[in-house]
Amino acid sequence: MKIVIPADRPKYERELPGGFDLTLSPILKTDREFFERGIEELSVESRFARFGQGVSNLSAQELDYLSDVDQRSHVAWGALVGDEAAGVGRYITTGDPTKAEIALTVLDSMQRRGVGRALFEALIAVARHDGIHEFAFEARSDNEAVVSLMAEIEVAPLMTDGVIERTIRLSDLPTATHDGALVEVIEEVRSQKESSS
Repeated sequence: MKIVIPADRPKYERELPGGFDLTLSPILKTDREFFERGIEELSVESRFARFGQGVSNLSAQELDYLSDVDQRSHVAWGALVGDEAAGVGRYITTGDPTKAEIALTVLDSMQRRGVGRALFEALIAVARHDGIHEFAFEARSDNEAVVSLMAEIEVAPLMTDGVIERTIRLSDLPTATHDGALVEVIEEVRSQKESSS
């Protein structure tokens, strides 16, 4: 699915391993249509891994939830490889503002390129800036992308009944050279949201 990002939209661009051009941009309310169309780009297996069922479309309420985020307690980034939609990463703080639940979705055609890792790093950068100390997540144990990412960051999966449940302390993860730039992008979006409300 081709996407054109307006030139004035806050974004961060970098190169992925393999020479792919990646653009990361915080999700905006105007991105709702991309979620609506993007569900079609996921295999049944990927839909099940992300939503717990093989959904074929999203309700209006689900689309609003995924796209109308405050970028403070619910932070979400979209990823493009070239001009093609690639994935979304998000975290949502729980009752404890130092903890958040994380979710990553990478379109089937964009997997194994480093998109999930890039989204994960963007979420870590913003979470650290915002005082979040832990990410929690659940994934099916046959989710190879999650298992691979956990091995890459040297976190052992804890599996129960075919489900990986894990809490990751952000202090255990290395910082990245682009953390500051990613925080600048999210702060620009936050500032725009505040000035428009």
